[in-house]
Amino acid sequence: MSEFKILFDTLKQSIKDDEFVKLTLSKPLRKSEGLINVYMRQFNIDDQKIYEFKYRFVEEEKFKKFSLNEAMSELELLLIETFRTGTLFTLNEDLIVLVSKKKIISYRDNAPSFKNKLPEIPLKS
Repeated sequence: MSEFKILFDTLKQSIKDDEFVKLTLSKPLRKSEGLINVYMRQFNIDDQKIYEFKYRFVEEEKFKKFSLNEAMSELELLLIETFRTGTLFTLNEDLIVLVSKKKIISYRDNAPSFKNKLPEIPLKS
């Protein structure tokens, strides 16, 4: 996970500080596969944090739930194999991770897009 250490350290810190808003993966490598983007949100169920991924395809949406460690493994896999861009939205900053065609990882910080956390919504099954 060393290539994505900055992303994962920032993600973990934002969760610890209760500043995590969401994470979005975009710019698919192969549009022909039909996967447009992936959204990651946090839910609290029975005092445990669960991370739901919404996989947006051209004609449908699929949902999967992960622990934080499983979510980070899934993010790494998706960024290496499927997407070129990931954006971690926190109340403190927006961290953008870019993956080049040669799999070189770079980062960019932007001002935060969100001033408040997203409203609580029921977890989809």
